[in-house]
Amino acid sequence: MAIVICDTSSLIKLSITETLSLLPELFRTVVIPGAVYQECPPTLRTQIDSLGFSLETPKAHVFVQFGAGEREALNLALDEPWAGAFVLTDDRKVINAAARIGIKTITAFDFFAALKLIKRISDTRQLVQKLRNAGEGINETELKRMLEQTGEQYSEVE
Repeated sequence: MAIVICDTSSLIKLSITETLSLLPELFRTVVIPGAVYQECPPTLRTQIDSLGFSLETPKAHVFVQFGAGEREALNLALDEPWAGAFVLTDDRKVINAAARIGIKTITAFDFFAALKLIKRISDTRQLVQKLRNAGEGINETELKRMLEQTGEQYSEVE
């Protein structure tokens, strides 16, 4: 199993959908950059603390663009012992920057699809509805891709 370094927006999505506690089922180590932890609302910090995720600060400072949380997540992915880790992010600019230098990324929707494939959830559309109800923006292209991966119909999502 791999390591994942989390960005704030994705953690919020996992919290809203009540799937945050399932991260350790796909990743042996869950790393939260210090800046990401500070960006999280207090209730999410409490969840992170109760789950025992690893709080870390990067040594490398290769990335200087992006917000503090995104910078620390990408920089941690270049540090030992976290090099080779996945970065959990839904920010397209961060995903593109990571791809340019070989950092692997996973989105919240990728995580939901993986949960369905290992039969930990039965329907990703319920998670999408929770995000919509919470006012979270939904990338329709990512949504269609996830639904295709899981064999669910896009037309069924409202």
